Amino acid sequence: MHFAYTTNGAADGSINRYGNNEISVSGDVLTVQIGDSDNNRNISGVGIFQLKLSNKNLEDARQLAKLLCSQKDPHSDVTLPTLYGAKCDGEMRSSYINDFSRPVVNQIVQLVDSLTNAGVQNGRKLVKLDLSVVSIDREKDGFLVSARFSNSGEHPIKFKTPDRWNTRMGRDMDILGVNGYRVGSAGNDDDQLGLALAGKLLVDPEQFPDGEVNLAPHSSVVVKMKTDSISKFSAGAYDLNIGAFMNIKVIGFQSSLLQVDFHSDYKNPTRITFDRDYPSTPQEREQWEAMHKAEMSWQPVKPGQTFAEDGLYRAVRTGNGHRGLLLKPFKAGEVAPTGRVTMPMQELPDVNIDGPVQWVWEAIAPTPVKPWSFDMIADTVQFCEPGAECPRSGRWVRRIQSDDLYGRAPTRYDIASLVTRRRGERMPEGDEGTGRTDWEWVGA
Repeated sequence: MHFAYTTNGAADGSINRYGNNEISVSGDVLTVQIGDSDNNRNISGVGIFQLKLSNKNLEDARQLAKLLCSQKDPHSDVTLPTLYGAKCDGEMRSSYINDFSRPVVNQIVQLVDSLTNAGVQNGRKLVKLDLSVVSIDREKDGFLVSARFSNSGEHPIKFKTPDRWNTRMGRDMDILGVNGYRVGSAGNDDDQLGLALAGKLLVDPEQFPDGEVNLAPHSSVVVKMKTDSISKFSAGAYDLNIGAFMNIKVIGFQSSLLQVDFHSDYKNPTRITFDRDYPSTPQEREQWEAMHKAEMSWQPVKPGQTFAEDGLYRAVRTGNGHRGLLLKPFKAGEVAPTGRVTMPMQELPDVNIDGPVQWVWEAIAPTPVKPWSFDMIADTVQFCEPGAECPRSGRWVRRIQSDDLYGRAPTRYDIASLVTRRRGERMPEGDEGTGRTDWEWVGA
C-alpha cells in the first residue's frame, strides 16, 4: 500500500502552501505532516508524525488507497485542486482529487481527517514546534509579551528571532500575534483583544547569537517582545492564544516545513486579567490613536457610505486628494455627506477645498468620562479656552465665534494663529479685538 494526499494545496493546484498539510502511507506506516494549523481548532502547532497502522486505522488506510485508485468521473462537479498520488495495480497515478465524483471525494475527505487525527494524537513526533503565551505585562509605552516556543520533536529547529522577521506584506512575510476574548463574553468585537508582536526583542544578546533561535529536541525558549500595536479592549479576564506565520528550518530532516502557519492550543488558552481598559491614560490614547490612524488611512468613507466607528474624521477631496484642515466628528452608523464640503486646506490653509470629499479616521472623538455625562475625558476634547492648560497634544487653530444672537453668522478661523502645543502646556491667550474666541484641535 502506497499513497500520498496533500490536504491543503494552493488554489492553482501547486503543492507547497505554507509548509503543506499531507498524509502518506508506505506499507503499514502512516506519516502525517502539519505545516498549517491556522484554520484547524483541533490541531495546534506544526510537525511531522509517524504511526504504525493497525486495527481501524489500517482498515481506513486500505479503504482510502482503494478510493484513490477508483474509476475517474469525467462529469465530476468537484472543484478542489487537492493533489494525490497512489500506487494502483503496480503503477503510480498522480492527479487531482476532482477526478472523482462528489460521493467518492466525501469519503476520501472523511478518511483523510480520521487518519490525520490518528497520526497527530498517537503518532511518534519526528518534528513538532508549538507556541504559547506565557504572560502579558503593561509597560509605560506599550505591552511586554512573553511567548514560549517549544520543540517536542526529535530534530533541532532553527529560526530567526522575531525582531528580525520580515513583516512586509508578501509571500515571505512573518507574523506573530496574540488574540482572544474576554471570559464569559458573547465574542463581540468589544470583548476581543489583539496584539501584533512586531517590536523590540528584550533579551540578553548572548542568548540568541546572530539573531537566531536554535531549539534542541525536547526544549523550549521564551522570547519577550515589546509592542505598541494593540487593539482596544476592556478590563477583565481574557483567554488568549498566539499564532505565527514564519520561516523555520528543521535540522537533519528533509521536509517541506519551511514556511509554516500555526497557533497555540485553543483547548488550553492562557488566561490573563487586565485591571483597566486599554487605552485608559493620555499616553496610551496618543499611542493607540497613532497606530489606528495608520491602519485606517487606507479605509476612507466615501460619500453616501456608512461610518463603521466613532471618531474625528478628516475630509479628503475626491479627485485631487487635498486634505481639509478641520476635523469633523461622526458616529458609527451615520452616513457620509454627499454634497460639497468647503473648509481650509491642510496643506495651504489660506486655500479652501471645495467639493465632494471622502472621510479618513484621524483621532478619538470627544469621549464622556461616564456614559451620558456632559464632562469629557480631557485628552479627547476638541475645543479649549484661551489661556487654559492644553488638554491634547497637536495643532490648534483659533476660531472666532459669532456674536449674532440668532447664530446665523458662521464661525470664522484665524488661519495665521495655527500653533502646536504639547499636553499640559499653556494655550495662547485670546485676542480681545476679535470677540469671543477659543481654540480648536486639528490633529496631532
